[in-house]
Amino acid sequence: MSSQRQRTAGTTRAGSGRRFGALLVALAVLASAAQARDPAASLLGRWTLDDALTRAVQPQQAQRKSGFGNLRMPTVSVNGIPLPGSSAAPPPVTGSAVDPKVLRCTAMTIEPVGDDLLLTYAGEGSEQLATGKVQGVRTRWKPARAPMRLTSSYETTTRKVGKTFELRDDGTLLVTVKLDPNDGPAVLHRRVFRRAD
Repeated sequence: MSSQRQRTAGTTRAGSGRRFGALLVALAVLASAAQARDPAASLLGRWTLDDALTRAVQPQQAQRKSGFGNLRMPTVSVNGIPLPGSSAAPPPVTGSAVDPKVLRCTAMTIEPVGDDLLLTYAGEGSEQLATGKVQGVRTRWKPARAPMRLTSSYETTTRKVGKTFELRDDGTLLVTVKLDPNDGPAVLHRRVFRRAD
């Protein structure tokens, strides 16, 4: 009789342990769902540029240096045309590519439109992004309902452009733009936005 009680008690303990484990899993799922619905835990919302943080996160751009320490390479030109290997920039080309709007704005809004995301840059215009590759722009974001990271990239005949929007632990939005021209070194720009209340 006591062995039957021990088996019943053991079964009850095992059953309550399973229920407790299931309860923990359910709470974790509910907590992640609540976070996904919380707009403060995603890229969605209104953002304003933080100049001080933006200056603090700018990467050091590589400069061409001469063999004489930190002196810049001299510009050598013949009849006003720079020779290859000199540091002079070529003259601007008419119709050259314009930098992405996120680099020119001081405020922006990110909002869902159906299955897409609409990014509106104050004073600069807007762009609507869909997941996958649409009209040459490859875009993805995670998680789908309340994105915390968004990447977008495209290529033109003169350069490749990559943009990453990432929510940081402190609640700010870090935007990284990589401009990679076909005939020169890549340039990295970083901008930090704070949520507008």
